[in-house]
Amino acid sequence: MDFTFKIDYLLVGLMQVIGFFIQGTTGFGCTVIAAPVTNGLLGTTMGVPYGTAITIPFLYYLAVKGRKDISWKDLGKIVVLCAPGILIGQYLFYQISPETAKVLIGAMVTIIALMNLHKYVIKPLVIKEMDDVEVADTLVKRTFRYGCLILGGIVHGAFNIGGPLITVYTLEAVKDKKKFRNTMTMLWVVLNSWNLFNQHQNGAFTNELNSALLIALPLAGIGFFFGMRFLEKINREQFLRIVYVVLLIIGSNMLLSNIPWTADSKMMSMIGTAIVLAGYTFNVFKKRKVNVEKLQTR
Repeated sequence: MDFTFKIDYLLVGLMQVIGFFIQGTTGFGCTVIAAPVTNGLLGTTMGVPYGTAITIPFLYYLAVKGRKDISWKDLGKIVVLCAPGILIGQYLFYQISPETAKVLIGAMVTIIALMNLHKYVIKPLVIKEMDDVEVADTLVKRTFRYGCLILGGIVHGAFNIGGPLITVYTLEAVKDKKKFRNTMTMLWVVLNSWNLFNQHQNGAFTNELNSALLIALPLAGIGFFFGMRFLEKINREQFLRIVYVVLLIIGSNMLLSNIPWTADSKMMSMIGTAIVLAGYTFNVFKKRKVNVEKLQTR
């Protein structure tokens, strides 16, 4: 192999430090977090297989290391329900616009992330309200979770962006933070190995791609190592907050970067968002005042 150095390869590699810190902590997110930089500098033809290949050594390492902390039952459900969707998605790749799919998925993931950030961040830390009663797992909730899982398989097969939807299911199914990360890791071992095989068969691995990977792997390793150490120092509540912040970043970026904006639509969106945020903030601090007064009288 003829090694090639380009400054773009180094810049993309530096982005992997951030992406793999998140991956080492949560078990997902490195490819999507780094995708704007990766695809922007390398192009999608090289960037997509790059994102697949760079994860493989770390996924296999963590899968072997954490094999005793994998929820095999839930992993089996995920694989079984995603597999048909991946095959369907590979067919739909030629039928659906990637931009349309990203807008829809981005909107769904953003809404889910915002709802859960309200639950795990705003309610306990700002409003000072705690959920004392565990909410029952209803048929509607289970249907929603499995629907996210099936849809996640379809969009992953079509556009390699099903991770956020699959995460929605796994967060509810696997409560322990280490089991969640290791179960997600094992899932990406399965899915990314399949993608890597297909990409290799299609001739994606050129000298340029291999050179970019050699530069980035040590940098990714640094981020991954510190992400794994960080997971040891946080509790489940902090872990969930980090996961939903990551999902919000992924979902909102996927949504906003694929909407065909015009000057008028952008202005209307900004005004609407400002009004909604103002109303939400007013309501939050109104509830906070009531709860603080209750706590002071106890």
